[in-house]
Amino acid sequence: MFASPASAHASGASGSAECVSVGGKYEVTWKLTNDYNAIVTLSDLKLVLDQNATTVLSTTQVPTTIAASTGNPLTQVSFTSVVDRPATKVKITYKAKWADGFGADVASGWVSLTGPCPSPSPSPSKSATPSPTPSASKPATPSASPSPSLPVTGSSSTLPLVGTGAALVVGGAALVATLRRRRRVTFTAE
Repeated sequence: MFASPASAHASGASGSAECVSVGGKYEVTWKLTNDYNAIVTLSDLKLVLDQNATTVLSTTQVPTTIAASTGNPLTQVSFTSVVDRPATKVKITYKAKWADGFGADVASGWVSLTGPCPSPSPSPSKSATPSPTPSASKPATPSASPSPSLPVTGSSSTLPLVGTGAALVVGGAALVATLRRRRRVTFTAE
């Protein structure tokens, strides 16, 4: 018995993700490869996510074929998908069919969507007002500027507090004097 040589049909998929917006929008660059010496036709390309999210399969035309491999390196096609949060990982699946009729279902490994995202840009600053151009005819003379001070807020409470304190002291003294006087008065019975 003679065995025919083993068929080495294989298509592979890999991806790498980069966060491109503050809100967590990722661009995933996919590379699909063919290691067989016949053209492969791609169909039913789908993104599989770990959570529901908005996606765009490709920002350019989705490839439909990969050229035949002529050795190493493998022939490949690439394209970019867009995936929004809350998804944290994504993979791609597709059907591959070679010119000799052999077919296979292909899936990439999971691509993590956890890289750093751009920081929010600072709000625009007010435009600077142009400074006047110094005149050459007058020499500049230094001027005294007032020392900085804090703004006055609320009302002044010093006078009412001092007045209340003085009234309490006078009232207390009067009370003490009255109590002492009462104790000195003695009544005698006849």
